[in-house]
Amino acid sequence: MNDLYVAGVGVYLPSRQTAAEAIAAGHYDAESAAADEVESACVETELYPAEMAAAAGRDALAMAGDQIGTVRAVFHSYVDYQGARYWQAAPYVARHTAGASVPSFDVVQECNGAMGSLELARRFVTGPDDAVLVTAGDRFDNPWVRRWYGDQSVLADGGSAVVLSGAGGFARVRSLITLAENSLEGEARGGEFGSGGDLSPVDFDAMRGRFHQTDVPMLEHYSRMEALLHECLGKVLAEAGTTADGLAYVIPVVTTRWRTQIQLDRMLGLPIERSTWEFGRTTGHIGTADQFIGLHHLITTGKVRPGDRVLLLGGGTGYTVTAAVLEIVEER
Repeated sequence: MNDLYVAGVGVYLPSRQTAAEAIAAGHYDAESAAADEVESACVETELYPAEMAAAAGRDALAMAGDQIGTVRAVFHSYVDYQGARYWQAAPYVARHTAGASVPSFDVVQECNGAMGSLELARRFVTGPDDAVLVTAGDRFDNPWVRRWYGDQSVLADGGSAVVLSGAGGFARVRSLITLAENSLEGEARGGEFGSGGDLSPVDFDAMRGRFHQTDVPMLEHYSRMEALLHECLGKVLAEAGTTADGLAYVIPVVTTRWRTQIQLDRMLGLPIERSTWEFGRTTGHIGTADQFIGLHHLITTGKVRPGDRVLLLGGGTGYTVTAAVLEIVEER
């Protein structure tokens, strides 16, 4: 693995709608709110996802400064609609951040999109003269989405970005691992294909139930996912030369409190306090952007110091999982 650093991180977070406000508006129920323990969700009413991602990208580039080398590519990831049909968002993000002539790529890997982009982006960083911008952006207010009843999460709006550089930065990438279990791809479509003209709200639980009945039984499904996660975490920690106990923080996908707690306990043997859950519960699950938003929070609030190691963990239906261990080497 070549020398690879995170030189900049940026976010765009709109104002929050609280769970209490969503309940009062009839968008959420008190029982679900008590179980999820999500405090609020970021809600955007004007900017589209690509615009939010570009704003985050500009902030990340500003933090990185002018000593990062040449930006060789832009990778933009997302889960949902970006603002226009038959349109790729990455060129827009590139044009409004790194420049009109920088190659750009849309990465659609569900909630693992931004983390998976790191795996692709590092191929472009072959030395100190190279840098890559990775962005993410989503806005979940379309008719097929129920924001407060997302897929095991509360869906939220916003954007995030990181600059990878071979020249240096505030964090060094000690390890980066991506694994896949493609036999589980049918979960996100309920084991069926259908027309794109159906704009009714997606029922994630019903789709998952159909998949378990027709393709892979529930226990086997989660057994395969858990095995892949264990393998990925084992490899990424070993490659970084650390253990779970040696991690200062874990930045996972933002989900509900009890799911986060179970994942940390079963996968790493760590308490929820060693994660960014307390911050994530105020933003909601922003598609592919969660890990970079969590990293920005840790860096800008001084919660991590040089020498600390931080695990970024992503996973998306498909099923793919990407994990990275960063070592903080400078304060920002």
